[in-house]
Amino acid sequence: MSRPLVKILIIGLVIRIILMPLLTYGYDVSFWTATIQNIQAGHGLYGVDGYWYTPVWGYILGGMSYVMNLFGVADYGHMFDAALGLQDIQWFNYTAIVTSLTFNFIVKIPIVIADVLTGYVIYKLILAKTEDEKKATYGFALWFLCPIVIYTSAVHGMFDSIAVLFMMFSVYSLYKGRPFTAGAALSVAVLTKVFPVYVIFALIVYLALKHKGEGKVLWTNIGKAAAGLLLMTLMIYIPQILDGTVMESLRFLTGRIDGVTAEAVHSTGIADWFYMAAQQIIVWAQPITFVLALVLAYILYRKGDERRDERFFLCLMITTSLMFLWSPEPRFMLMMLPFLILFMVMFDKRFTLPYVMISAGMVFYNIVGHNFSLLLSLARYTNLADAYHMVSLVEWMNGPFQNGMVIMSAITLIVTIAGLLLIFLYSFRKEKEVPSE
Repeated sequence: MSRPLVKILIIGLVIRIILMPLLTYGYDVSFWTATIQNIQAGHGLYGVDGYWYTPVWGYILGGMSYVMNLFGVADYGHMFDAALGLQDIQWFNYTAIVTSLTFNFIVKIPIVIADVLTGYVIYKLILAKTEDEKKATYGFALWFLCPIVIYTSAVHGMFDSIAVLFMMFSVYSLYKGRPFTAGAALSVAVLTKVFPVYVIFALIVYLALKHKGEGKVLWTNIGKAAAGLLLMTLMIYIPQILDGTVMESLRFLTGRIDGVTAEAVHSTGIADWFYMAAQQIIVWAQPITFVLALVLAYILYRKGDERRDERFFLCLMITTSLMFLWSPEPRFMLMMLPFLILFMVMFDKRFTLPYVMISAGMVFYNIVGHNFSLLLSLARYTNLADAYHMVSLVEWMNGPFQNGMVIMSAITLIVTIAGLLLIFLYSFRKEKEVPSE
């Protein structure tokens, strides 16, 4: 119990346990209530509208449904009529459904567990590379106590940390020479959130560099990785194959493209334009990002064995930074944080500044956008705040004060993007430097 790692774990857990029930972004969490209710009604994940992602998170929600039944949790939330007007706001998404404190807490448990395990994978990677427990503990702290990581899991209630966990487990497995496990873990990561697919080129190149000149061993390991990926994908999709809902499970990808285009046509006002323009850039820039990820992997291969591990993690950090250079969704950038932390701790302390800028920029962007809606569950289920007053404050933030919100959001995005640009600048300088003997 006296170890620094345990103390950091306890501090991070206490913060999350306090925040999990009391603060929540109801718009996203309310969809989890609908998904669980559909599962309990026998409709499955895609029988009726309400669940828009690939199956992995849906399976986890099914498990949480069992937990709620086990503890007799019947109140998931309710419609708050006074908040119906919030659903017409387009600058940020709000809902009139106010989820219960118990539901908020239970549904976030798997995400918090993923936070812990991701931190532990970071710890193990640093320990394996440096054999320095202090550095490994520092890396764990940078992840587990990071404001945006805490906010995403304990407040926002989004499951990005689960995708990050399996992406990092894939990297760790490949680093430790376990290609089958690496492929299986990458499958789970991609089928939780699609973004980890961009790291596949760097993983293949790293495998090729580890077995350079060992053609038979290389192809055997590539085969193992492919087998793990395909087998895990098949296992995940068996229910959808059996009930014929494979295409429905991909609506998150196709629907997002169509939806962003349609909303952009009908958007009005500076706030709408700002948000929808950013959303369009995210969607249509993905092919460019895919090509850039391939180019970065090729450069990694051309550099060869010199500083192989350092350049591998540098490639992963730059690739995942490019993915969200233009993103107005800060939680997505949880994908790049572990690689930034790894590189900062293992190779170059200069990257501390981008870490601070990105972490601070991302969390303040969310706080500005979600603002007083975060307090609706607290207000409706306790006497600590007045729910009608919270609704009025959200309307004021998105009405008379909307231009102020736009300015504050723009500032936080500028800080975040400046941090990302510093990553590219420092990476360029790092490559120009002669490694010390």
